[in-house]
Amino acid sequence: MSIGRREFLKKTAGLVGTLVFPGQALAAADNSMPARILGRTGVRVSVLGYGAMQCSDPSTIRHGLDQGITYIDTADCYMGGRNEKIVGRAVAGIRDRVFIATKVHMGSEARMRSSVDRSLSSLGVTSVDLMQLHGMSSRRQIEDKGVQRILEAMKAEGKIRFAGVTTHSNQREVLEAVMADGFYDTVLVAVNFRSPPALFEIIEKTARGGVGIIAMKTQSGGFPSGTYPELNSHQSALRFVLERPGIHTAVPGMLSRRMVDENLAAVLRKGGLSDLFLLDAFRADLMGKACAFCSGCIDQCRYGVGGLDAVRIAMYLDGYKDLRLASERAVFASGLKVCAECEGCTVECSQGIDIKTAASTSAALLA
Repeated sequence: MSIGRREFLKKTAGLVGTLVFPGQALAAADNSMPARILGRTGVRVSVLGYGAMQCSDPSTIRHGLDQGITYIDTADCYMGGRNEKIVGRAVAGIRDRVFIATKVHMGSEARMRSSVDRSLSSLGVTSVDLMQLHGMSSRRQIEDKGVQRILEAMKAEGKIRFAGVTTHSNQREVLEAVMADGFYDTVLVAVNFRSPPALFEIIEKTARGGVGIIAMKTQSGGFPSGTYPELNSHQSALRFVLERPGIHTAVPGMLSRRMVDENLAAVLRKGGLSDLFLLDAFRADLMGKACAFCSGCIDQCRYGVGGLDAVRIAMYLDGYKDLRLASERAVFASGLKVCAECEGCTVECSQGIDIKTAASTSAALLA
């Protein structure tokens, strides 16, 4: 889609008020990388972090770090363990100026310790800044004192500095539980411009309680959007999230220098009316395609799983164009099989996604 500048301005003017204006400043006065304190960790990190999950080139990651990015997100399970090794090569020689966040799945003490030790070895470091429990979805998981004792022991041993969690489903429950429990320092949350207002409200409340908030899935899964003169919808989507109260940093996935430079430009350029227009158009482009991670499907599902696994894997296939990533996720996605074999879906997705079709198609491609 391409429109002229005059038509663009007319459309933009009519959209004032359809989206909320920024809640906190983003661009730094001296045009340098903005930074914020990551909750009670007390560590100052760049507002633009590096989501390394799909990046296979250490020099691309290093390019972002050389431009002022100080926060990097990876995991032992990404790329079958290779991603942490790639990140390790990228941070070699500059470890002291990079905040490294990685992840571990809940399990036995032996299994968790093995995962953490493997992460340290792959990254080539003696300690990681943030170790996150991967994929939390309930208050029960957050309040598990056995897991907390394992993480606390590894803190005492100097293997990790801070402990956090990541969440894709039941996110409000997870955020409330983290705030009430008080053990975890951060939450990595799936949030974007289509997320429900209630999620932004609990994010702001949790951040006020001292918890560091890291945003992922900020650009809605890599799906293409319409093109407009000198503008980029993905940049507007990133700015929208970073301007919400309570968000400390975001970790969009970046596979190339071009993507790094686009996201850098997004945080350095001041937003305006153009963002309102682009996000309104982008919202229409994404209907029927991209999950908003609202978790509304879970309560509607007769099996209590919703369509999160199905649409997330579909996003990796259709948006990210990454069969490997989709296959890796499918290993942990029990809900995909349930959705694919369900005889009649009872869910009405808020984003217009046909969950049954997404599940069946994804399952067939991954078979």
